[in-house]
Amino acid sequence: MKAAAPGASETAFTREELAGARRLNAVLSLLPRYHTGRRWNARTVQAVVRAIHFLVPDRLSRCDGAISRTIAAGDRQVGLRLTRPVRARRGLYVHFHGGAWVMGNARLDDGITRPIARDCRVLVAGIDFHNAADDRLDLALQDSKASVEWLADHLAEFEVEQIILGGESSGAHLAAEALLHLRARGKAEAVAGFVSMCGAFDLGGSRSLRLSTGRSLVIDRPSALRNLQRLTSSLSGREAKGPLFADLSGLPPALMVAGALDPILDDSISMYERWQSQNGNAECVVFPEAPHGFNRFPTKLAARANSLVRTWMSRTLDRNASAGGGR
Repeated sequence: MKAAAPGASETAFTREELAGARRLNAVLSLLPRYHTGRRWNARTVQAVVRAIHFLVPDRLSRCDGAISRTIAAGDRQVGLRLTRPVRARRGLYVHFHGGAWVMGNARLDDGITRPIARDCRVLVAGIDFHNAADDRLDLALQDSKASVEWLADHLAEFEVEQIILGGESSGAHLAAEALLHLRARGKAEAVAGFVSMCGAFDLGGSRSLRLSTGRSLVIDRPSALRNLQRLTSSLSGREAKGPLFADLSGLPPALMVAGALDPILDDSISMYERWQSQNGNAECVVFPEAPHGFNRFPTKLAARANSLVRTWMSRTLDRNASAGGGR
């Protein structure tokens, strides 16, 4: 573990947390790995998700907890899923879902974002960017940048002054690029922090991904590399390499959470090291016995990771508000 957020360290994990994670890993080892480079399975997953969402009522919308909205972001239409806190909101959290850039949507992340809205007292905006099953990662980036800039321009409408940007896996990559876009446009002043869960920041394939074996859990390594090669063909220049290779200076505090068994572990560690070297305000927590996307699994370790993120977000918002940030 390269660094630890306040209150978390490798020795602080309980035997029960680690044992539960190992039991789940034993099950995961028997299951086939997901091939992110195969487009037919992403399209199949998306079709199933659409069918389920059509047939199953939107529980959060029914209880007035979330609303869907479409915005004109640049020359494209982008969907937002807005989840409101019960108490007075103290900021906006902009969330980018994972799914290897090719599947998923904001509604699928309700289990992650609803507790954030509740515990951190923030309005959550989940971004329904272009899913790049057509290999058009450039369109996903365009949606991400334009939607975040639109939100930054409309903070008064949502009655907030602070923003936290974040995402999971491929979503963390999009969040990072959106943050860099805001900085380039001179609109990053309201951003209080950045948070990543199992983030993907090296689009060339990090060392840990290239060295991972068939024993890695959840993700198939060769297919993950093929996915990156397919997607980056729509990009050019530095963006084709990933945010890890950008100038990271002048960015707000960041938290990187990763799993020790994740094939893209080095993405988080390297991003933390560069962010910390250029800004001195980054933290990184590596959870033992944790594969890619471990925070989604029904383990105490996952609950610990999600709670850590929410605690960090609350502290970051409080600290930024006390310092007069976002005003």
